[in-house]
Amino acid sequence: MRSIGKHFLNMRIRGKMLFSHIFIALIPFFLVGAVGILISTKEEEKNVMQHTAQMVGQVQQTVDIYVNSIEKTVNMLIETIHYKELSTQELQTEQQWEKYKKELEQSLKTVSDTHDEIAGVFFATEKGFYASTGMSRVSRDPFLLESWYQEAAANPEEMQILSDTTGRNIMTDATYSIDDVFSVAKAVAEPGTGEIMGVILLDIKHDIISSAIQGASIGNERFVFVLDSQDQMVYAPTNQVVYRINPQWLSDEKMPVTARINGEKFQIRYQQSEYTGWKFVSVASFQEIMHGTNVMLVIFGTVLIITLFIVLLVAFQLSKTITQPIVGLAHLMKETEKGDLSVRFQGDYQDEVSELGRKFNHMLERIQKLLDAVYQEQEKKRKAQLKVVQEQFKPHFLYNTLDTIGWMAREHKAYDIVHLVDALTNVFRVSLSRGKDYITIEEELRYISNYLYIQKIRYGSKVLYEVQTDEESKKVYAPKLILQPLVENAIYHGVKMKRGEGHLKISVQRRGEDVLLEVEDDGRGMDAEKVRQLTDLLNKPSESEQNQSFGLFYVKERLRIRYGEKFQVTVASEKEKGTKVSVIVPAEYQEEGKGGQDEKKI
Repeated sequence: MRSIGKHFLNMRIRGKMLFSHIFIALIPFFLVGAVGILISTKEEEKNVMQHTAQMVGQVQQTVDIYVNSIEKTVNMLIETIHYKELSTQELQTEQQWEKYKKELEQSLKTVSDTHDEIAGVFFATEKGFYASTGMSRVSRDPFLLESWYQEAAANPEEMQILSDTTGRNIMTDATYSIDDVFSVAKAVAEPGTGEIMGVILLDIKHDIISSAIQGASIGNERFVFVLDSQDQMVYAPTNQVVYRINPQWLSDEKMPVTARINGEKFQIRYQQSEYTGWKFVSVASFQEIMHGTNVMLVIFGTVLIITLFIVLLVAFQLSKTITQPIVGLAHLMKETEKGDLSVRFQGDYQDEVSELGRKFNHMLERIQKLLDAVYQEQEKKRKAQLKVVQEQFKPHFLYNTLDTIGWMAREHKAYDIVHLVDALTNVFRVSLSRGKDYITIEEELRYISNYLYIQKIRYGSKVLYEVQTDEESKKVYAPKLILQPLVENAIYHGVKMKRGEGHLKISVQRRGEDVLLEVEDDGRGMDAEKVRQLTDLLNKPSESEQNQSFGLFYVKERLRIRYGEKFQVTVASEKEKGTKVSVIVPAEYQEEGKGGQDEKKI
């Protein structure tokens, strides 16, 4: 609870207001909804139980009516047999028996054809005579030994209902299977003496049960199956649940049983027929029982969403009027953190937030003035320091001395010395540049070529190099001597430390609105940690560390003074494979009619 309270206190004001409004609005809604759903669930369960009882009773009554109708049909068939005057004294010859059998079978067929529920009829005597329609005898074993015959003969006044049709000395024809029927049997007695003349057996289709169940509208999530008085299956639909129901659960008609089968919850109840002795068992899934509750939940959820939307809309609008000025002020503070001091708070009211915003504006104005003063002072210091550094590249007396050495070398025909002195003279000429701080890329590359020529004279085949550029980049102006420190680093810290030949590649290319300058060597290179340290050193240099990478730092400082933050210096290196230093600066061209330090971007 304490952590929840702390989390709430740490929320933004708008979040607190939204949460509070939603909490206050939804508590009574949930209480009323929960009570309503609980009452609805109980009522729905009660209604389902009542409907199930009515449905099972309806099925049981319908089947009883069907079976009673079948019993009347059986009695009618018995009358037919009596009418034929079955008597062994009158039927002496085999031809007489065959004739009587055909006449009797025709009569049985006439009756069975008018009753769709009858699959087959079989009449047998204890002496082995039989007549049938839809069935035939399997072997010559006497029918007197059959259980169905014995049960019917033992109770001649009652029709026997037999759920088990297997194991009989009777074979059905191809029109039906014994799995699709139950049987009824009744003794045929001599009207005068009561002597048992035989037993008539009828196979009744399960259709009378299934049609009774369908007529009861049991629903999609319920089914009914039928057991006889011995809990043997009479009829059951095809599913995975019915045969997992234990008949021992069916002990009280008035008390439903709840059971979980295959991970699903069911309610089981039954009703037993006094006429047939059958148990009509109803199995209802709790999904159906909970259907009404699920509907209520959907309605409740819909109303909840609508209510939540309305509450959120009202709370959002209310909180917006309170928190929007605060959020706006916080946004301005974030912009200030990024360095934008030009932002200002616009407050139209006289409340506390507007007063705070006006104080904020006043603070920014003071900070801007202080920063401007500090920047101007630091700018002067940097320019003075850079002037001192640049003086190192303007030794006028050396330039004159080199000119004298060149003429002396020519007089002695020492032309290699002449070329070396000329290259060095060109180097100093670019360094002086008639006082200009900015030269073209073409001039910069000419300077680098002379500088590399001098280094090649010094190191011989140790230093191999190539210089590449495009025509568009040659006319771009940049601070002078930004490549020389990078090339010098590549030689002294890369190629020089490598065994064998070393290669340098200096390239300049136009990239959109910028120019990309790259110095790449295949020297010793640096590992990732060294590269990271060098990058950190360039980003946050201190006076004690600048000497370790003076050339690179010198280049970056000059670029920062010229371009502000609109440039990039990156270092990529891999141990024993080499290093690449990339510099990206805006492409600037000399403005027509103006001198060296006035440029414009295109």
